[in-house]
Parts: sequence; structure tokens; C-alpha cells
Amino acid sequence: MFVVGLLCVVLCLRVVGQGGQGGVEYNVLAVTVPLDIMGSVQTFIVPLNVSSTGLLSEYSLYVVSQGVPRYSYLFSRMPPVAVFLEVSAYSGVYEAWYGGGNPYTAYTSTPGSQSSFWLAYDDFDYATGFWANSSVVISGSKATLMPNGYLALTTPYSSSTGHIWLLHSKRALVLVFSKAYSEFITLTLTSANFTDIALVQDGSDIFFLDQAGRCLYYSVLYLDKSARILQVAVNPANNTIVYMLYGGVNMCPGYRVS
Repeated sequence: MFVVGLLCVVLCLRVVGQGGQGGVEYNVLAVTVPLDIMGSVQTFIVPLNVSSTGLLSEYSLYVVSQGVPRYSYLFSRMPPVAVFLEVSAYSGVYEAWYGGGNPYTAYTSTPGSQSSFWLAYDDFDYATGFWANSSVVISGSKATLMPNGYLALTTPYSSSTGHIWLLHSKRALVLVFSKAYSEFITLTLTSANFTDIALVQDGSDIFFLDQAGRCLYYSVLYLDKSARILQVAVNPANNTIVYMLYGGVNMCPGYRVS
């Protein structure tokens, strides 16, 4: 399942018209942004109400607000779904035009191009802590939004592109420290505080990230899966929240110290 940012669409109205030299049909999209993520970078997924899917094209679709374009892309023709980037999320109205010309081709976020942006992936077997959420049911590899619910990344987008964590590791454990530490901290995890120890492979799959997706120096001191005991050490680098990833590909093997 691909999910990004948040979306509370309170109105999706199809209108036929002409926007400058642009499209012949557009949707009015009214978006409500929760206060706790207002002003942050968000990627919106929006369903489109189209008269004919034949009007939809990756190259004719564009999204504007008060005449200012947003980086956007046609995510799916069936069902009709568009995505667009907002560098400072706010509650407002957008127009998604399609079916005609595109005066903002430089804002077409074709995958792999210089203007592309991408989605963040999570299998949603359980709440990882990577997403702020409200009125969301997470189970069965799905995140189901209830009325007035939302789902948003807890870390803003940045050049570090740290949001592909769970493409590489199957699980993550969120470690919260009472204060900032700049030296190694030893942690002993047992079945009482780490129920996923059976999913650890052999210890080589374990690594640590900060909230910006940067690798942290760490060590795997002891692992006994039959006794359900894992002892690790990590240098949080003055971060109070650290993620221990496991069960997949180790993206930070060079940060493991003996």
C-alpha cells in the first residue's frame, strides 16, 4: 500500500471550463489540514471526479492554487487519483486541471525526472511511529482512515530521503530516551519489552536510524533467540528518539562497531 502525507478532502467537484491555456475540465479540491502538521511539507493523494477517464493524462494534469502551480502527477487513471506536493500544508482550495493543455509542464513530476517526488511505503502490520495518525485502524498490512481521520509522516521530507526505511527492513522498534545522549547506551531487550525477537534474522540485519533517516553507530552485543534475549548498544547522537530496524536488509553495515 502506498500512502503519503494526509488528506481530508471535504469537497471534490467537477467543473468544465478553461483555465488560461490549460485544461478543459477540473476538480475543485477543498483540503482540511490538522493543526499539528500545518505548515509542514506534505504530499496529498486526491481522488478525482472525472466525466471520462479518457481525459486523464500524466502530461495534461496540473494542480494550482490561486494560479500558483504545485508539483503534481497522475498517480492512477482507474481509479482516478492525483498526487501533489505542498511545501507548507494549509487548509485551502486547489484546482486539478486535465484533458487539455498544460501551461505548467515543468511541474509535472514524472518519476525519475528532476521534478519528481515519491511516496513513502509502510506495510502497516502495526504502528511503527513513522506516522502521526488520528482515527486510523492499522491491521492486516493496511491503514484504514475513519471519518475525520488522517495519516502523516512524523518527519518532514528532506534531501536525505529517509522515508524509504521500511522498503529495506520489515520491522522497526521505536526507542525513546528521557534525555539526549552522545555516548553509547546499552539496551537489553527480552520478550517482555520486545515481542518481535523471533523476526530478527541473525543480528546482522539490525541497524539504527535517527528521525531524519541517518545511520547511527551501534553494536549487537548478544543474541539468543531461543531464550528471547537481545543486547545492543547504540549512540543516539543526541537524539531522544531512535529507530532500531530488523528483519530485512541492513542499510548501515558500516556503522556497526565491535
